[in-house]
Amino acid sequence: MFEEVLSHIHPIIVHFPIGIIILAVLYDLYLIFIKRTFSAKKGYVLWVIAFVAAWIAVGTGPEEDARGNTNVFHLHENLAHLTTIVAFLVAALRSFFIWKKKEMTKRWLAVYLVLSIAAAGGILGVGYYGGKMVYDQGVSVKIHGKYVNPPKKVPHD
Repeated sequence: MFEEVLSHIHPIIVHFPIGIIILAVLYDLYLIFIKRTFSAKKGYVLWVIAFVAAWIAVGTGPEEDARGNTNVFHLHENLAHLTTIVAFLVAALRSFFIWKKKEMTKRWLAVYLVLSIAAAGGILGVGYYGGKMVYDQGVSVKIHGKYVNPPKKVPHD
């Protein structure tokens, strides 16, 4: 059973950064536009968890399953890396302001909002291309133990 779970770890993990990043952005937008207040401490843990979850999701991606049988893997992978970096920058920016014990100026808050909304857009794109690979192209899908769209043997460089 443990091996079965490990073989499906990427699809299990990927939903966490999607949900947490979207939740974190919505919470930030609520604080800024509805409550008219923003503190780097409020919602900070969401962004730390979002970054860690994104990093784990990237690390568990079964690249070998997509080898030679999809045209969107590189978009999915590159966008996942970029989104993980942006989530790190959002968490790092908040960490900096917490560490310095300062409030964000309007300029820094604008930079922060651009980064956090970019992370949300990025993670939605990652999910879209991941879904496209699975649901449209059958990547990593098995029926009765056999791949629907088996990986191609590609010579190593």
